[in-house]
Amino acid sequence: MKNNSLLLIMAIALGALSSCNDKFTESYTANVPEYMNLDDWRAMDIAAENPRDLSEPGKIYIYQDYLFIVERGVGVHILNNANPAAPQNLAFLTIPGCVDLAVFNNALYVDSYYDLLSFDISDPAQPDLQCRIADAFDFDNWTLIKGYQDDLPFTGIDPAKGVIVSWSQKEISRDAVGYESINFNNDFETAIGTGMGAINDAAVNIGSSTGIGGSMAQFTVTGNFLYVLRPASITSFNLGSDLCPQQSSVTPVGWNAETIFPYNNHLFLGTSSGMMIFNLNNPSTPEYVSAISHLTACDPVVVQDNRAYVTVRSGTACQGFINQLMVIDISDYNAPALLAEYNLTNPHGLGIDGNTLFICDGSAGLKVFDAADDMTITDHLISHYQQINTFDVIPYNDVLIMSAKEGIYQYDYSDPLNIEELSLIPVN
Repeated sequence: MKNNSLLLIMAIALGALSSCNDKFTESYTANVPEYMNLDDWRAMDIAAENPRDLSEPGKIYIYQDYLFIVERGVGVHILNNANPAAPQNLAFLTIPGCVDLAVFNNALYVDSYYDLLSFDISDPAQPDLQCRIADAFDFDNWTLIKGYQDDLPFTGIDPAKGVIVSWSQKEISRDAVGYESINFNNDFETAIGTGMGAINDAAVNIGSSTGIGGSMAQFTVTGNFLYVLRPASITSFNLGSDLCPQQSSVTPVGWNAETIFPYNNHLFLGTSSGMMIFNLNNPSTPEYVSAISHLTACDPVVVQDNRAYVTVRSGTACQGFINQLMVIDISDYNAPALLAEYNLTNPHGLGIDGNTLFICDGSAGLKVFDAADDMTITDHLISHYQQINTFDVIPYNDVLIMSAKEGIYQYDYSDPLNIEELSLIPVN
């Protein structure tokens, strides 16, 4: 009986092994990218197009009376914001791979994957491309710096093949053996429904001298220099006067830098492990001063007087598990010291103006605090705007500009106890 059982088991095993080795043809539908080589892509004309609705708003930036909104990976919306209660949509610039921007002396600087573009915006409704600096940034780092946003859903470029300009559905057939699995990522081919190519429809169609960005910025201008943050470095560009910036230096900063904020001839970096401070005594080459550490988490920072305000948050891209506001004493830039910590829900960007502290607490909405007392900030909640999935803010001249999943909000906070919503530029 035992021998018969053994023979039966062997027969079943041999049959299974035979079926696993049987060859067959499998078919599936995939989204397949179509590429444009880099030379042709760089030769494309970039000009102002008709305004379009917001779809995936990212970084925000203000310059004089104008508001710039990055459409993540797609381009830049340009609006006249002289009246924040009624912003006027002027134009759209299609710039594949766009993540961040800055403005200086009527020149708009924008990244496009790992190139840097400059535009003359003497007439903001008709930006004029002045130059393209090819390979201004390290491509190997690009996928790590896609706007410091957890859900940016695109790759968009292959150094060997070029830029993805469209997607098409294709029936794929191949010979397979047994239970061999489909490699859905081969040649960027992805099964229908994975979300790849979500931004590519657009990619097919191809007061002061300096503006102000939000706390999530990776571009900033101070003095005559543009500083662009990447995970491992700060790239410095001398802006000069010919609208075509010249790279001055690449300063190593480690491997986890996320945001950059200029203040008092220094650069404050938010990183996934803490806040770093660099001086600009030699503006072409930022010099490391000090750092203060925290547990692993995403980390934007803003500064006012002798205080730095840092939010740290958890999330897929942020890894850690803490969600807090940290108040740091920077009376001595060489020895920053933690003063207080406050628990929050999932804080993203933040802004400070006087004693009024604005925190984008992710899906928990916008929270406005009186921050006069470092040790009791969360005891002094002024306003709480719920049911808004918030990302970043710019407080300036009593107007708060806030980016959110739902669109771009603007508020009058001239009386912090009676904040008034002025407008909403909705996501379509």
